[in-house]
Amino acid sequence: HRYDGERFAKGDVLMELSGDSHTLLRIERTLLNMLLHASSIATLTRKYVDIIAPYGTKLLDTRKTRPLLRNFEKYATRIGGATNHRMGLDDALMLKDTHLKTIENLESFMDEARRKIPFTSKIEIEAEDEEMAKRAMAAGADIVMCDNMPPKALAEIVAYKRECYPGVLLEASGNISLDTIESYAATGVDAISTGSLIHQAAWIDMSMKMN
Repeated sequence: HRYDGERFAKGDVLMELSGDSHTLLRIERTLLNMLLHASSIATLTRKYVDIIAPYGTKLLDTRKTRPLLRNFEKYATRIGGATNHRMGLDDALMLKDTHLKTIENLESFMDEARRKIPFTSKIEIEAEDEEMAKRAMAAGADIVMCDNMPPKALAEIVAYKRECYPGVLLEASGNISLDTIESYAATGVDAISTGSLIHQAAWIDMSMKMN
């Protein structure tokens, strides 16, 4: 009745199963749990996507996933309209605040990293203020993640990027909610990432009925 990514409403029949009653009852809870978990993530993700769609901003998920369920949960966000961020630590080189504390000279580190990582790999650097964002662009970052910045500061970084480093992608992250995401999209950032797509998804109501 319904395929992945299709909308559904209260009272809709999503699928019909046939088989031995004992088998159906044995799989009932596992089947419903998987459907509920994935559909709830996809439904919440779609709410975010619908808000920022007019701005042309990409919605990204994060690695804040449950153990052993990363592929499953990230598939659900993609079905909801998000774009997957990296799947693991080996997808890209991301320098977060914890990494930056261990790097004495960012510029020389970046030179060495470019020599060692694959040609197709991107480097993303986290910035907590405008000064660090500018430094990351100058150091050669492909993506700059602006973490926990207010929209006003973010808009200024977007303007600077467009003037001086148009090839760099800007990602906003940190405390993004349904109430605030439009103000971040309006700044002109390329993408917005939030873990809430997964960890704040409230289960919707589904049940299995027997004929």
